[in-house]
Amino acid sequence: MMHYVVLTTGSCGNCYVFYNGHDTLIIDAGVTFTKLSTSLEQHEIPLESIRALLLTHLHPDHSKGAGVIQRRLGVPVYISDISRECNESLLVKQKIEKELLRTFSFGEMISIPGFEIIPFATSHDSDGSSGYAFTSCGKGYFLMTDTGIIPDEAWPLAKEADVKFIESNYDEDMLMNGSYPQFLKKRISGRYGHLENKMAVGFARETSKIGDSVSFVHLSANNNAPEIVSEAVSRLIPSGIFCKVCCRGELFEGFVDEER
Repeated sequence: MMHYVVLTTGSCGNCYVFYNGHDTLIIDAGVTFTKLSTSLEQHEIPLESIRALLLTHLHPDHSKGAGVIQRRLGVPVYISDISRECNESLLVKQKIEKELLRTFSFGEMISIPGFEIIPFATSHDSDGSSGYAFTSCGKGYFLMTDTGIIPDEAWPLAKEADVKFIESNYDEDMLMNGSYPQFLKKRISGRYGHLENKMAVGFARETSKIGDSVSFVHLSANNNAPEIVSEAVSRLIPSGIFCKVCCRGELFEGFVDEER
């Protein structure tokens, strides 16, 4: 059985934990080591089961805890080869040790105990940003956050996944009519920004089948509201697909039975 825990999501921090009963994979580390270790203990996930930490990109809300987690637990941290090449100063600033830093090319299979992972390129203002699709215990998982567009590679990977985590960052009307300066509105809504609600929900609808689970994550605190996403979900996504709209900073967990 897969036990997954979203420790937090949004600009306040992002961290996703997947535990299959033997091995744990973490995606993003926008939390302190104390919060991570305390939360895992509360959810009965052993720290010693962590096999790897994958980062979607090196913005602090996704990576600020990576260096400490790496040093305290001695686990490898994975980023794309492009991210390593273009973000040397951030790696130094966040004290991510090169000895335990691993890189990958997009589309390359990453094998760690209990998980087979395929990274794909996302479109964000952080060079080499990544999304991930992976399998464990016969089930497929997909995580895509911090991308201004939906990359072509994401569609078949999401269709293969039984459990999906998809960014639904902003509502277009709230953003455009809000108080943000024009340059920031352009950044958020641009190709290298974030995913808008209609795009996120439409993508989920087109890539999900009855029985799938979809969590909408990374909602903006200022330019979105959970009820707006929920309304779009109820209107566009068929019943029989379980959908969860995650509030900013919310912790939640789920369980997935393994394939027999």
